[in-house]
Amino acid sequence: MVTEEETKRIVDAISAERFQPFLDECGGDPLVALRLYCWDGEASRAFLGALRDFEVAMRNSLHARLSGRYGRADWWDSPRVQLTVKGAQQVSSAKLSLRQELGAGVAPGDMVAKLTLGFWVGLTGRGQNYEMQFWNPALRHAFRGYRGRRGALQQQLDHMRRFRNRIGHHERICHRHLEKDFESLLRLMEYVSPEKAALHRQFSQIPEVLARKPLVLAGAEPVRL
Repeated sequence: MVTEEETKRIVDAISAERFQPFLDECGGDPLVALRLYCWDGEASRAFLGALRDFEVAMRNSLHARLSGRYGRADWWDSPRVQLTVKGAQQVSSAKLSLRQELGAGVAPGDMVAKLTLGFWVGLTGRGQNYEMQFWNPALRHAFRGYRGRRGALQQQLDHMRRFRNRIGHHERICHRHLEKDFESLLRLMEYVSPEKAALHRQFSQIPEVLARKPLVLAGAEPVRL
């Protein structure tokens, strides 16, 4: 793959502190740890595609339900909507950012795309009587395949949000039970869009990437960047 001197320079570029957990997992062998580091990036990229499809499907479904309930595409501005302090701050931040980017012509679709995954997951929480405002009359219908309680679903969604943020912040995921993460992601996707979930179950590169891990670490297969 690379020489010992090249490995040292690459590790310096990564930073010793960031690279240390990979060394710890590989018994202190810097070459194997570098292979693990590269594979970790490959796994993160594979998950990002599925996470993107889930996030887009979920926020569109939630938006459609709430637009119908409040009779307007900018439902977050309805006087009948009472957001939590954090939710209202997220809306204000999205509006400000979009005005700086686009000027005055901010459409509801722009807001839907700009609002964070944390905002959308937060709508399934308990704050500000969200259960009566949003969940019971509207949002439970956005998760067509789900038959459990709101709180249990909210925990699953927040777990996936934290996983997505780990990847988004370039934190390692190789120490996780990634097969379980993939199944959790598919299950949540099935609640929102069974068709999309079936597509990922059939064509996702994630299982193949996960199966490559021992071969990459052993040097039997090349790293992918």
